[in-house]
Amino acid sequence: MAQPEFMMSPAVGVPGRKPKTSIYTMLLIIALVALLIGCLTMWLEIKQLESTFGGVRGKVSLSAIPNHAIVDVDAASRARTV
Repeated sequence: MAQPEFMMSPAVGVPGRKPKTSIYTMLLIIALVALLIGCLTMWLEIKQLESTFGGVRGKVSLSAIPNHAIVDVDAASRARTV
């Protein structure tokens, strides 16, 4: 027959040895610190560019090829392929 102390479930809240900190816990802490530093630097960058962040400076103009030039280039390329 088994001894009674082995059959009993362990009592909740019994003080015992704490588990050792593993390398994975340390890696988790390092990753958390890296994320916090990244968030802080991103916030500082946004604060520095706050006047221009998400906005458009000055006039927006599109310097593109005129439409008639595009038609001419398209017609010339079609003529070469035929």
